[in-house]
Amino acid sequence: MRIDHAGYAVSSIKQYLADFFVPLFQPESVTEIMEDPLQGVRVAFATMPGGARVELIEPMTPDSPVNKILDARRGGLYHLCYEVEHLEEQIESFQKKGCLLISGPTPAVAFQQRRIVFLFTPQRDVIELVERERAGTRHA
Repeated sequence: MRIDHAGYAVSSIKQYLADFFVPLFQPESVTEIMEDPLQGVRVAFATMPGGARVELIEPMTPDSPVNKILDARRGGLYHLCYEVEHLEEQIESFQKKGCLLISGPTPAVAFQQRRIVFLFTPQRDVIELVERERAGTRHA
């Protein structure tokens, strides 16, 4: 298992990039904004010097789960995502440790339809698991 990215909830990806993220953090690159109707979000990935990735997540619909984070006037850090080899085994392992499955498994546009899940930990953190890349594929 390895950390794939940190996810940040934002009300507007374009505005967050222009007003805050790019001037302060100077990422090496930022992907195009992708829409994922199944998840109800728009996402973009910023690659930082050294290779770390940050996912910016904007709600696409009023019932998007990201709105709950933004409505709580929280915003910012939303989840850590781990890339895993065997998704079902990892879900079971996390559940045995007291984590609640809050969504998924569902395919995600940002990961070329690889499946993702979100879990809520006993420490009240949100963790995303994404299936490891298959040979010959590369995500954003």
